[in-house]
Amino acid sequence: MDKVVVGSLKVKDCVIFQCKICHTVLGDSLQCCGTSSTLNLLKCLRVTENVEVNPTTLIGCEGPLSECLYKSLYCSFCKANVGVVPFSTTELLSHLRGLYCLDKGALHCYMLQSNSVVEAAALNLELQSLTQHLGELKRQIVVAHCRLMAAVTKLDELVGEESGLGTSILDLEHGRKPEKYYPDCKV
Repeated sequence: MDKVVVGSLKVKDCVIFQCKICHTVLGDSLQCCGTSSTLNLLKCLRVTENVEVNPTTLIGCEGPLSECLYKSLYCSFCKANVGVVPFSTTELLSHLRGLYCLDKGALHCYMLQSNSVVEAAALNLELQSLTQHLGELKRQIVVAHCRLMAAVTKLDELVGEESGLGTSILDLEHGRKPEKYYPDCKV
């Protein structure tokens, strides 16, 4: 199942965040941009319309959100508190500003690959670094290039056998003279 891909989306990486009380869909892993292990939160860029933002701005007086301004998030169906949106924070929590921070304790996660429901706290949703993504992209480009060059070589062999010219299929297609046979030719 690890190889199942829809477009460029890997099914094994897809998770749907649900309210623990009523199982309403609140968000998904496509919008998740990390976790805060110290606060037990999932950081999301967006959530579904099933999440209501309380219009009242609150000030944290104690706990990890002390000295922070935030708005509470509620499930629109059961009205359970499911997280916060911090607006003004201490420097230590500045990475949370403006994000939908869903409380892992208020969530169940539906795993698409296994069709199972797990506790949000049990998941590791840390994202790969940009360097890891670029390394994987480079690897995929190199593999695609090697396959393309093998296909071009095979086509060259087939065209050369049929025509007896020994020219590249790409050169014939574009009406160009191949450099390997005409070194002075600038393509």
